[in-house]
Amino acid sequence: MLKRIIIWLRGYLVCVIKGYSPERFLNLCSNHQITIWKLKKVEGGYQFQVLLHDYYKLRPIVRKTKTMPYVTQRFGLPFYIHRYKKRKIFFVGVLLAIAIVYYMSLFIWDIEVSGQYSHTEEAIVKFLDSKGVYAGVKKGTLNCQEIEETIRKRYSDIGWVSAEIRGTRLLLELTETNMPKPYEKQTEPCHIVADKDCVVDKIVTRKGTPMVREGQVVKKGDILVSGVIELHGDDQTIIKKEAVVADADVTVKTYYQYKSEFNLDYIDKVYTDQSMKYYSFTAFGKEFYLCNPLKNYNEYEKCDKIVDESTLKLNTNFYLPFSVSSIENKEYELVPKTYTGDEAIAKATSDLELYIKRLTAEDVVILDNQVVTTLTEDRKCVSEGKLIVLEPAHDTKKVTEEESYMEPTPEPKENEN
Repeated sequence: MLKRIIIWLRGYLVCVIKGYSPERFLNLCSNHQITIWKLKKVEGGYQFQVLLHDYYKLRPIVRKTKTMPYVTQRFGLPFYIHRYKKRKIFFVGVLLAIAIVYYMSLFIWDIEVSGQYSHTEEAIVKFLDSKGVYAGVKKGTLNCQEIEETIRKRYSDIGWVSAEIRGTRLLLELTETNMPKPYEKQTEPCHIVADKDCVVDKIVTRKGTPMVREGQVVKKGDILVSGVIELHGDDQTIIKKEAVVADADVTVKTYYQYKSEFNLDYIDKVYTDQSMKYYSFTAFGKEFYLCNPLKNYNEYEKCDKIVDESTLKLNTNFYLPFSVSSIENKEYELVPKTYTGDEAIAKATSDLELYIKRLTAEDVVILDNQVVTTLTEDRKCVSEGKLIVLEPAHDTKKVTEEESYMEPTPEPKENEN
């Protein structure tokens, strides 16, 4: 592909050679290091392609062989420029567009948050904005590791954060402490360790040294499969240590603590038939509203603002700082309501089932559900208990130099005569 681009930039010709000795012409081209390609026989001669630069080197060969290369087609940037040389403004516009796209690629124009359970994406984006991380910030000023640490310090229930800049997007993946940590493929030597207290249910090792057996109780941080392989000699002494990326299927039995509560008395939103719709255009973080100036779009005392936004992008990871939004203000009224006992238990059960669904999506198998739902005297519905589960253990820890280092074996001394 790169070679074809270079050829196009340099320009090339499609020629038909006719004359007294076309075979000699082709041989002399080869001797003079003139590259021709797509050679094929046509009526009365041969057709081939040659670079524009090499075409001018054909004159002495043409005179010597008494042949004549006829140009039938021209391709490439030099001919394109010659064809449109009077349209200078067009080329200036193209160069300006390339410069603008390059300049915009230096900034973050979209922040995406995934994996959160109890925190909304809007709340996390708003928190990052207060820390100087927002759509429109220059990529060179961001440090992904610092962003991860900032989020962990702010949200104590978020145990794992991954921040990655991809194109003009900042991608954040979160895992809360009551959710399993996602699998990360490692490329450097590492151990497989337990990320919580558990019992080993099954272990199948492909690479590395197993350090536990089935049925063994382990604590958080214990090494399950070591990334250090020991090679033994005939006398069972260690002759070499090799650090590898531990690879194994380890399933452990553990539990998740679950607690959720809500008030029986609550305020419900009831939408009326009143709504207003308008549009907006956003450029470089500035929003411009496209609406009827004679209407008051904020006349509702209580309303929800429903936004359907479409952001312009060149590809999946190259977002542009331009978006068009459809906005609808829907009026609602606040109506006091109270859950009945059956309604409260049904809601608590639905919330628990949603949580279990998220766990099973992470390859977690529920063995026993010990969550109990009760209605308290202070008019609350509380669900609390444990979920006994089987889940894969794939948390890792890097192999240190001390673990893989081995003192060199001293060479045996020769007997002195």
